Amino acid sequence: MKVSRTSIVYGPIISWRLGRSLGIDLILPPKTCTFDCIYCQLGRTVNKVSSPRDFKPKVYLDDLVRELKAVLEGMDIRFLDHVTFSGCGEPTLHPGLGEMIEAVKDLCPSVPVAILTNSSLFWLGEVVEAVRNADVIVAKLDAALPDIFSLVNRPAEGVELDMVIDGLKEVRKTAKGRLAIQSMFLKAHGKPINTDETSLSRLVEVLRSTRPDQVQVNTPTRPPAEPYVEALSPEELKAIADYLSCQLRDIEVISWHSPRLGPVRKRAGELRKALIAILERRPCRFHELCLSTGEEPIMVRAELDRLISEGLLVVRDYKGQRFYVLKGGEAGIKCV
Repeated sequence: MKVSRTSIVYGPIISWRLGRSLGIDLILPPKTCTFDCIYCQLGRTVNKVSSPRDFKPKVYLDDLVRELKAVLEGMDIRFLDHVTFSGCGEPTLHPGLGEMIEAVKDLCPSVPVAILTNSSLFWLGEVVEAVRNADVIVAKLDAALPDIFSLVNRPAEGVELDMVIDGLKEVRKTAKGRLAIQSMFLKAHGKPINTDETSLSRLVEVLRSTRPDQVQVNTPTRPPAEPYVEALSPEELKAIADYLSCQLRDIEVISWHSPRLGPVRKRAGELRKALIAILERRPCRFHELCLSTGEEPIMVRAELDRLISEGLLVVRDYKGQRFYVLKGGEAGIKCV
């Protein structure tokens, strides 16, 4: 049975930031982004570009509307927490992002629309305008010092930290919804990268100037792009969260958003397609796939075993946990 790997709508997936989230991928494989972050769960960036002018869209408004309508017919959206623009790269590269956000809001008005972005293109007025009607903007800021920014995010040529920071300030002025800034804290070769006092102090300065509604503290939890990347311990991450909470008293620092559990997918016979669509965008553990699909564990296990036997999936251990990874994933997933 041949399965298409070009779905625009995928999931829902279980997100620590957004609960049970139905994904919208305007980029599609291979991974195309303005960054090549050393910790990215999609692996190395295949096409690293500097601006929307360098991006050739493969998804159009009619495609999204048609596919989303079909998916929603087979779902009980009462158990969705968000519809989220994310996927195989940086969603703000797509020139039609604004009208696609509006189309999603029209099709499922009861579900908040979120966008996950690396913040690299907010220096462009049209990008700021495109995201202004999103209900939630989750924007990345892993470092507030240029050398650490370059080391962790490995931006495309011409993308500078000052552009990112200035762009976040512009988004804060115009966004109608909530602005959350997510910072990923990590180690490389066993040594912390962005957790020293100088790095954290500068980050606090920038966060104060951008005035987000929320700060999200995170550390890698899935196989990263580079094998030398390591996560912080829970104690180390809590210490950073406590530090930021003391410095930014009006900011909520979170690490998990519990999803509302309940059946989502009504239509039978689509488990295989759903699993591949999810794993195309991220490596997952078994329980995450059960929660995401809403299927019985025995059914999920059987389908995963079939996909492995057909050579489509592999299992990789990371930090003592087993992850299912799409073999030779077109999104650039690297098996480590």
